[in-house]
Amino acid sequence: MKTRFLFYSLSALVIASCAGDRSYTIEGEVDPSYNGQTAYLFDYQNESVVDSAVVANGRFSFTGSVSRDSIRRIDLGGEYANLILEPGRIEVYMDRHVAGGTPLNDARMAYQAQFDTLMNELNARRSAIRSDSTLDPKRRQARLDEVLDAGIARFGELLQGYVSRNDAVGATALWNWAFIARTADEFEQLYAPSSEYARNFGPVKRMAATFAAQRRTAEGRPFVDFTIPTGASDSTAVSLSDYVGRGKYVLVDFWASWCGPCRGEMPTLREVWDRYDRSRLDIVGVAVSDRRDATLQAVADLDLPWPQIFDAGRIPLDLYGISGIPHFILFGPDGTIVARSLRGEELKEKLAELLGK
Repeated sequence: MKTRFLFYSLSALVIASCAGDRSYTIEGEVDPSYNGQTAYLFDYQNESVVDSAVVANGRFSFTGSVSRDSIRRIDLGGEYANLILEPGRIEVYMDRHVAGGTPLNDARMAYQAQFDTLMNELNARRSAIRSDSTLDPKRRQARLDEVLDAGIARFGELLQGYVSRNDAVGATALWNWAFIARTADEFEQLYAPSSEYARNFGPVKRMAATFAAQRRTAEGRPFVDFTIPTGASDSTAVSLSDYVGRGKYVLVDFWASWCGPCRGEMPTLREVWDRYDRSRLDIVGVAVSDRRDATLQAVADLDLPWPQIFDAGRIPLDLYGISGIPHFILFGPDGTIVARSLRGEELKEKLAELLGK
């Protein structure tokens, strides 16, 4: 009997030893003015706050255990820092938005330094071009595009060495690429060779879904219909197909009352509205991620004469893979998607090409 007990005791010790100590401590030093405020630990995977700590004597700390490394964020007032939750003592540097002290956090910090160097170089070059008074507008834009193309190529080279890592560092790199990539095809260049861990990271999965939606609704593809139960002006149901695919061009503006750039595009839309006959071109606004009363007030304040679809929430954003507003989509008479993401002069030039001056 003693032999059996000794066997089970030794087995338990071996299992515990193999599992190892998975405990962590997160510590950070901040300005004493934050004393009494609450720091929050945010989980990117599930988009939720999972812990909190009150700042005392200019410091905060979190403790716990973790089964697998994961990417988290510390939020404190208007400050934040990203970190990788892993066993050990993690020191958070809120002023630099990073953390170190453990293997993966140190690796991520080294990667972030390389990333930031490239970003600073790109921003400096583009800033110099914008301030160059010898360039006319078209030449300036051409130079900006050239520099951006070269910069994205350099980011791709850097990130290619990281995205295959099957850990949170690889996930961070692929997440960065999801924000840098301009098209679904460009995103796929690093998504395809990335690790399983990186592809299953929550924010990456959501961005991958956005790119997939963009691919399904690319130029030349048929429109994807949606219905908003209270979207009409009288709060009854309205569908995109009530306007699109009915024998004329339709320019759809996905916007929100709180969006400054959206409001900034309204003079262009008004110019287009006044220039073309309704039998040839219609404009429809789709209010996304906005309250109905706020949309109504903005429509009145801006004196928008074209019809609106209210209360759309995120439905059209998810269907069309729209990651930022304003976003214009031009639909052809048969509902085919003719153009996306055109704004300002580019939009007016496209309409002049299709409809004449």
